[in-house]
This record gives sequence, structure tokens and C-alpha cells, in this order.
Amino acid sequence: MALIEYKKISSGLIWVSVPSRSIYIQCGCPADSVKHLIQSGHIREDGDRELGPNTILLSDLSIQNGQLSNMAEFSILQMFYRQGMMVPNHPAFTGKKPVMIGHPEPLKAQLEYIFRGNYGLTEDELRETASSPEEADLHMRIKLNFAFGRIKPVEELIQPIALLDDETEIGNGVFIKRIAVNVFEFRCEKERLRIDLNLQPGETYRSTYKYRYQPISPEFFSVIHSGEGDGWDVSHPSMASILCYGPNIYLIDAGPYISHTLRSFGLSLNSVKGIFQTHAHDDHFAGLAELMLGDKKIEYYAPPLVRRSVELKLRALIGIDMPVLESFFDVQDFDADAWNNVDGLEVYP
Repeated sequence: MALIEYKKISSGLIWVSVPSRSIYIQCGCPADSVKHLIQSGHIREDGDRELGPNTILLSDLSIQNGQLSNMAEFSILQMFYRQGMMVPNHPAFTGKKPVMIGHPEPLKAQLEYIFRGNYGLTEDELRETASSPEEADLHMRIKLNFAFGRIKPVEELIQPIALLDDETEIGNGVFIKRIAVNVFEFRCEKERLRIDLNLQPGETYRSTYKYRYQPISPEFFSVIHSGEGDGWDVSHPSMASILCYGPNIYLIDAGPYISHTLRSFGLSLNSVKGIFQTHAHDDHFAGLAELMLGDKKIEYYAPPLVRRSVELKLRALIGIDMPVLESFFDVQDFDADAWNNVDGLEVYP
């Protein structure tokens, strides 16, 4: 019987495991990877816990064919909370941390992005952007409650393994070596397995659900629910809406594969005038990278606290230290807890 097990889950997403060594590797982490692993049965319930990967192998390339390749937030959250690796008194809370493997540059970027996805803004950043000191204190108390009392450095949460050219041990006698860009070889004893995370020309990452084409007939003011799921729902897009106001189309959040969602309603990226952002979890945020590809700057509306959180997470995800939102969007801050006028449309964040 083979020591190393392999299955291709979807484009750019491969499952490699060595059960005898308790190594379960998610190779590649495009948007909605968790949904694919749930759908394929590699993430599943087992008594009082949920099973799944304990290791993530990042793509060497941050972007392939116009899509972001490394979006590991929900994969890490699944390990932290649904598997229980970070939950005190949980049966899976053994002190073992999720392992993340990758080239040093995308690995560093992904760790910062995971920190931002798990914790959001720091206390100082909250005080700079909240509408009042009381709001900042409230957010910080909630944050500490979910963090079990302390904001931890990401290295305390995740075990990073920087992969250069030499063969490197993942753990328990399982090794990995980079053969070429996005081509890796796993070894356990005398057994070897080679995988390729490169997308072919014209190949794209895919969602777990099918879009039904149903072109909309915009009215002067109407709301179209474009999704009612979340980051774990394999059958539906994440909760979001399309707002029609006069001749204009606005989005409320932008989840993964937003361009597919728009096409299913007979729209395109260039149909969108603006987006209202509620928060920065991947299931409401991942589509921003696609919105950057349009032929014009889309108007971006959010309170300063949300805008700052999105900005810092985007910078980490793309791996650049410069303004991202202002470079690709027409950014306009909302006043929190107040009515804001957008060309006659009143919006209350």
C-alpha cells in the first residue's frame, strides 16, 4: 500500500497525505479551497471534531491567469476553530500548530495576511480609525474575547517552513523539495510523489457551485441578492447584494469569483459604478482583486475602520507596501452610524 496518497481536487488545488505519519497537506489555496475540500470529503466531521488538512503548501506565484493564488484565510480558520487546534480545552488542542510551507516571499506575505484576517486592526489602528474612543474600546474587547485574552504574533499560531532549493522536512519523516517553479516533490522513505500547481493557459480557479444565467432588468431602485451563503457553504455564493439605483449598479461586498457572479446576471466588471464594503473576511473581500482589473476606477465606500482593515489586508495579500485601494479605486469614506448621501442615495453603515 502506498505511503503517500494523492488526489487532484480542482484547478490549482491538490490533496497530498501520508496518513501513517499524520501529515495531511492542502497543496495550493485559491479562494474557496475549503469549500472544495468539504465537497470532496477531505474536510468532514468526525465525532466531536472536524478533520482536514494540518499543512498548507503555498503557490510560488501569487497570481496566475489574473487570479490570486494564495488565499489561505479560511483554510487556517478551519484548522484553528473547526478542527480545534487553537481552542482551549478542545480535544484537538494539543499545542501542535498548522504548518505553512512556501517560498520566503509569498510565505511572509501570507503570514501577515493571515494575521490581518484573524485579528484585523491593532489597538492603535482601531483608535485612529474608530468613530469614537468608546467604539475602539468595544471592538478591542470583542477582539480579545475571540482571541482568548491575548493577541498573539502569527508565528505563535502557525509554524512557517521557508522552502528554498534544498529538500526540507515537513515532519515525521516526510520531506518536500522544489523541482521547478510551482513543481514540488514529496518523499517518505523510498516513495516519491511530484505535483504541479501551475495553471495551464486559459485554465482558471473554480468555485464549487454553478452559476445560472438570469439577466436582470434594472429598476430605478432595487436590491438583488447575489449570494446567501458564507465561506463554508459549498452550494451558494457568499452573502452579497447588487444594488440598482437609477442607471447605476453598486455591489454590497465582493466575494470570490465576483466576475462570474456578475456575468450570471448579464453584467460585467465595467457595469459596476461602486462597492459598499461591510468587512474584510475573504468571503466578502476576495473579489476586490478582480474589480481592480476593470477599465475604470470603481467607487469604494466604507467607514474608515473598515477601509483601513481592507487596505492593510490587501497590502499583505499582494505583498506590497504602498496604498492599494487608492491606486485602483475611487475611495470615499463614510461616516459611521450616520446617513451618507451618494448621488441622492442614502446609505447608513
